[in-house]
Amino acid sequence: MLFRSLSLARALKSPLFGASDADLTALALLRRAEAHPGRPWLALLLAEADHLPPTLQAAATALALYTTWVHSLPPHDALDAIYHHGDVLARFAAAARPEQRQAVLANLRALLTTALAQGGGRYLTPYALVRALRQGGIPAPGRADAAAVRLLTIHGAKGLEADAVLMLDTDAPPAAADSMGVLVDWPGEAPAPRRFVFLASETSPPPSATDTLAAELAERAREEINALYVAMTRARQVLALSAVKPHRDSGRSPWRRIEPQAQAVEVPERAAAATPDAPNTREAGAETFFMPFVPVPSVEGSQAAIENEGIETRSDVARLGEAMHWLLEHGAVEAAEGLESAGSPAATPGASPAHLAFVTRAAREFELPLDAVRQAATMARRIRTGEGRWAWDSTVIDWQGNEVTLLHAGVTQRIDRLVRRRDTGEWWVLDYKSAPRPEEQPELVAQMNRYRDAMRNANPGATVRVAFLTGEGRVVEVPSGVANAG
Repeated sequence: MLFRSLSLARALKSPLFGASDADLTALALLRRAEAHPGRPWLALLLAEADHLPPTLQAAATALALYTTWVHSLPPHDALDAIYHHGDVLARFAAAARPEQRQAVLANLRALLTTALAQGGGRYLTPYALVRALRQGGIPAPGRADAAAVRLLTIHGAKGLEADAVLMLDTDAPPAAADSMGVLVDWPGEAPAPRRFVFLASETSPPPSATDTLAAELAERAREEINALYVAMTRARQVLALSAVKPHRDSGRSPWRRIEPQAQAVEVPERAAAATPDAPNTREAGAETFFMPFVPVPSVEGSQAAIENEGIETRSDVARLGEAMHWLLEHGAVEAAEGLESAGSPAATPGASPAHLAFVTRAAREFELPLDAVRQAATMARRIRTGEGRWAWDSTVIDWQGNEVTLLHAGVTQRIDRLVRRRDTGEWWVLDYKSAPRPEEQPELVAQMNRYRDAMRNANPGATVRVAFLTGEGRVVEVPSGVANAG
């Protein structure tokens, strides 16, 4: 118990919460009181926050939210939500000494990467992640100057981005077939493997292992596509691919997949011209070459791929809706209530640190004035406390998810909130809307019907209901069969 209290004390004194020695002393004295003999610090902090200093009150609110995330989300997703909610990188960077700042930030980012990479992130629990970290053996992140070139594997680049990314050797031939290996057919939901095969050679499997090997090869191909997606999305501005003609057919290499979609462009003359004082050691015409590039896809028709409220132009209305979504996604009801009454951070000495942090971050993140941030907070609070408040009540729902992504008919659908009721087993697809009457906009109704179709496809036989949650606090259900237009 002492170890757990010490761990909590360290967390409270960290830049995430900024508790002082006096704050921890107040918590320790409260624990010694006759009404709370031997009570764990965390339970005491969550239950008796009103009797503690303001810093610990804000910490208790945040810890209650973090506990929910840790219990309901995979470790990486929970950590990512905590990082965003607590502005972890900025807080630790501000607290670190200048010569240590880059190392601190590198290690914080590496924690997210480790949570995603440990065991492939599959079936990982918070306990397993902490145990792996304590056992050691996880390499610390390397440091590099901003202008340096970093050499990384695709898996090592997860979670990182750069302005320019060069993918090397993208047309290499496939690896040779494995020999003297093992095939394991073990579905995630099964308590034990369905088949365990010692395989002498993948090129000549026995008939009994043909299906299992085919499934394994299909999964490998799928993983290759996933890795290609990761590699291509690391680039902010420029993605360049390099390849050497292979000595044998490379099959479906990254180069072969991308080349048909690329267009050849001529290099500008000034770049192709040889330097006047450079020796002419090349044959005539050797300076001219062609570099394929992937054209920017047209945004026409992309409305079906992702619901947006003017995000291309990022108008004031669009940013207001984004801020409202952000507050709801991060469970910021308490912070929203504080935002409604807050003036400027400098003029609100009574506001808690959590409220002031949300004021500052929301205004900066969405480029909004304080009045607009308060308006977004008001709509977020109405959604959480209005007719649809049951969608956050654990006694009513037995499953919940925010920003849930589904792929249906080749189109990605992103659902603001997805819950399942305990009493009826119904799935509810809930979409936040800042517009006052979204049910009168045919394109929004059509989007809700696509959500319904995607959920029915993912859960055959289940009852799926869809509804808007408006900034006025209303629940507007879209009945099944409502036309998509007009």
